[in-house]
Amino acid sequence: MEAPWLKIVVRDGKMPMALAQMVVAAGPPKRIGFEANFTTVGQVDALKRALTEAGAAKVELVPLENVMTNIRRIKDDREVELTRKSIEIAQEAFTAILPLVKVGQSEGYIAGSLIFEMKSRGASEGSFPAIVAAGTNSSLPHYRTGDREVLIKPDQPFLIDWGAMYRGYCSDLTRTLMIGQVGARLKRIYKVVLEAQEAAIAFLRPGVSNLQADRVARGVIEKAGFGDYFGHGLGHGIGRAIHELPQLGKHAKEEELQPGMIVTVEPGIYLPGEGGVRIEDDVLITHSGCEVLTTLDKSFEGCHLE
Repeated sequence: MEAPWLKIVVRDGKMPMALAQMVVAAGPPKRIGFEANFTTVGQVDALKRALTEAGAAKVELVPLENVMTNIRRIKDDREVELTRKSIEIAQEAFTAILPLVKVGQSEGYIAGSLIFEMKSRGASEGSFPAIVAAGTNSSLPHYRTGDREVLIKPDQPFLIDWGAMYRGYCSDLTRTLMIGQVGARLKRIYKVVLEAQEAAIAFLRPGVSNLQADRVARGVIEKAGFGDYFGHGLGHGIGRAIHELPQLGKHAKEEELQPGMIVTVEPGIYLPGEGGVRIEDDVLITHSGCEVLTTLDKSFEGCHLE
């Protein structure tokens, strides 16, 4: 539990009893809701037993769905500032490791260096395990950098998807670097992905729907002939978790974007056996439109390393 006005001291790992005692001290109430999506049967049973032992056996535990996740859609000013700081840390870390990205370096070394640089700047950890994908691995949208040593080779793309966790708030960015002399098709898809992302960002504002935003980016990619190579959604909300509502994708439940939402915008094109391109920024929906919170260069020229 995280609440600035509340202090719970738990001894000997007895969290259920600590919660039960807090409930008794508060009244106790007749009913208490819990997030069924995130609570195990064992946790509920343990709390029921603790409530009984504490003299509050009549308190009813009511399963709820997505109460907190719906509340967390809209960020207040403090949450926006914490997200800005998380993004700042992630961007500074990326800039610090950029000189390390060279032929012969490994995916794992770059991933580890990113974590070190983020933590050295105040992050508690990465907001998720960084995706560092060299060459054809960049064509796998959900690639996981593993124990196998994969080295950067010349004339290939190099995708980095990373974020920082700062005081409980996440950032999420992706940049695709082009190492050496990449082929014409990879240059082409880079420019298409960037065009799709910029079109979607220009469209974002209160009142438009998450599905419409996805269609804007997807339309650019489909028009260029690469629609079959963009399989995931345009983006998602970020906050205390790396994936929050709203979802920006063609299969998402339709909803209007509202001021205070922070979403990722991350179209991609993935060519099997060749490589992939994804460009991702974090965007705040404002009362008059949107604000791109991330500021790293994403032009082809800026992401092309000799």
